[in-house]
Amino acid sequence: MTQIAPDNVDQERERLERIAELTDPATFRYLRKNIGVGEGWRCAEVGAGVGSVVKWLANRVGLYGRVDAVDIDTDLLDDVVAPNVRVIKQDITATKLESESYDLVHTKILLMHLPDRERVLYELAAAVKPGGWLLVEECDIRSIQRVDPPSPLLTRGAVALETFFYFMGADPGYGMKLLPAVKRTGLTIGGTDCQLTAVQVGTPEVKTVSMSLAKLAPAILKAGLMSESEIAEAFRQLEEPGDTVIYTPTTISVWAQRPPA
Repeated sequence: MTQIAPDNVDQERERLERIAELTDPATFRYLRKNIGVGEGWRCAEVGAGVGSVVKWLANRVGLYGRVDAVDIDTDLLDDVVAPNVRVIKQDITATKLESESYDLVHTKILLMHLPDRERVLYELAAAVKPGGWLLVEECDIRSIQRVDPPSPLLTRGAVALETFFYFMGADPGYGMKLLPAVKRTGLTIGGTDCQLTAVQVGTPEVKTVSMSLAKLAPAILKAGLMSESEIAEAFRQLEEPGDTVIYTPTTISVWAQRPPA
């Protein structure tokens, strides 16, 4: 059974790797087919996480391109080593990217966690060169409340996660607000898409949900949103094989271009 315990680096790495496994294929498709990232591009990956997108971009832009992997915590980027990659420890809420400097700025599941998300979005857009692209991907976590057959306890756990996001100053439904927010930056919308994955309990894929619950479980307990026995039972229902299907958070992606000079 999943243990309710404070984060450690290995657990957080696994959690982020599992999220990347579900969401990266679509991200790579947008970057390749819709945006056309090519050799020589200068890219910024903001909120680089475990570096899966950084590695893909580094291969794509080649030796004459560059990828800046930006994160407030770079401990999970220790295996990202390439001559065209710079790992930059930076708090994007305090220090902006250089204006009009990148052919691509990409961020995924970051802005929803920031209280000042709209300002940061404008600053990310400002970092895009004329003719360059911004790709922003954010979640609406409320889709995890859908369970079939219905499980009141799993739905309650999903509601507890949503409630605690608000407590932290995050917006658990920000993905649904993303398109108009990107439009307000003044960039030209190139397209938008969303992805939602149905996963069965007891499978590796469901760990994207159970590990996020485990990460926040101590705070959920402290806030009185669920009891320890309820959380333990929720983990049991998530981890035991069965026919129950739940949904991952919905990821909404928007790509937009700064008009060429």
